[in-house]
Amino acid sequence: MNNNRYYLEKFFPVASFIAAIVGPKCEVVVHDISDPERSIIFIENGFISGRKVGDGSTDLVLKILKTEAYREEPFIANYKATGKFGQNFRSSTYFIKNDDQELVGLMCLNIDVTHMEVAAEWVQHILQGGSPSFLASPEAPPRQQEKPSAEYLQGNPDDLLQHMIGSVIGKLAIPPDRLSSQEKIDIVRELNDLGVFLLKGGVSEAAAALSISEPTVYRYLQKLK
Repeated sequence: MNNNRYYLEKFFPVASFIAAIVGPKCEVVVHDISDPERSIIFIENGFISGRKVGDGSTDLVLKILKTEAYREEPFIANYKATGKFGQNFRSSTYFIKNDDQELVGLMCLNIDVTHMEVAAEWVQHILQGGSPSFLASPEAPPRQQEKPSAEYLQGNPDDLLQHMIGSVIGKLAIPPDRLSSQEKIDIVRELNDLGVFLLKGGVSEAAAALSISEPTVYRYLQKLK
């Protein structure tokens, strides 16, 4: 048993307690950050996201490790996450630390609100009623847009890499093979900030996506230090 387990196993009954109170639409996960590719060591209601013990970290977990955001706050709460089955979640993460206040793991709550959002929209429609377009006020404020998802609940490291790299490459206006060296360095920097290179295969996947060699990716990373 590694040293992390001593602290992490204390949260197993807490995770079960929370899941029992909130109900079957609440997934509670305990991550051991010492192994990002198999970080899930305990999970309740994992059927919601399709994850299980032995699955890997999410994109948010990797970003937390890379940015050391856990040094500023004891937790982050009520952010949006999405699941691989298309669900919407309201999620929160508690930072588990050892006696020296170093991060050893995370306890994450993911509440599936997909059907709640549909129901809420229906209730609002019934309560507010609909108006013909010619009666609508021209000064009515536009509907507030939903904040973008902060986390993608995916337990397979290979799929997570594809998702993270694709989210960055997908923003490009031109094909990767037409980018300048500096533009490719900037993309490697963004991928590094997201924690892509904390996963095995991150360098090779990034190299393939950018149409460059793996040694070139390592060379770009050296320039970022």
